[in-house]
Amino acid sequence: MIVFERQQEIMKHLREKRFATVKELAGVVFASEASVRRDLKALEARGFLKQIYGGVVLPEYEKSVVPLSLRDSSNSAVKEELARRAADELFDGATVILDGSSTVRRIIKYIDGFRDLKIITNNARLFEGDLPQNVKIYCTGGLFLPQSNIFVGSAAAKYISEINADLLFFSSQAISLEGEISDASEEETSLRQVMLARARRKIFLCDSTKLGESRTFKVCHKDDVDKIICDEALPWE
Repeated sequence: MIVFERQQEIMKHLREKRFATVKELAGVVFASEASVRRDLKALEARGFLKQIYGGVVLPEYEKSVVPLSLRDSSNSAVKEELARRAADELFDGATVILDGSSTVRRIIKYIDGFRDLKIITNNARLFEGDLPQNVKIYCTGGLFLPQSNIFVGSAAAKYISEINADLLFFSSQAISLEGEISDASEEETSLRQVMLARARRKIFLCDSTKLGESRTFKVCHKDDVDKIICDEALPWE
């Protein structure tokens, strides 16, 4: 397949799916990921798409809810480090809320050694694979969003509203230079606000690609949280 035809196939697939990973596109056009990345760079230069996270999106969807497949593969090493640092905030006997973000989900890997933890989450992916034996894990239930693998809605909010949590770990798509934390998902934003109201200590995990960004729905302000864990120095520090 020549370059022009390959790029046409990439755009055709994007128009159908809106989002795609580099690996996914390589399979669609039967080319190496390196070749696809060169195509994507050329198409982006012409304004046909935007490269985000671990893949690409049509420009009109750049600030919309990003599928988990892209979020999870983006900056994975940074997210692992943020999750590891976040686990240092845990303590024996804590009741902990973990939101549906791909960064926060990774905390579950670093909880060995803590006793009698109770974890409440709306993140369905947290239940995949082997779970640690030293914790009790509760799921909020609610409306399931397959694209994000999370539960949201009034049932999830009611479950959280009856929890008294020691810690909340959460993330979002953006934090502005003025400290406003925001997200493209109205459903996730609403549920995070309930989580914020039910936790004694609130910790925001943020990789540096989100700094200086803004999305449609305000979650909270930096002054509403107790700690921000980021891989770069924050502009107001």
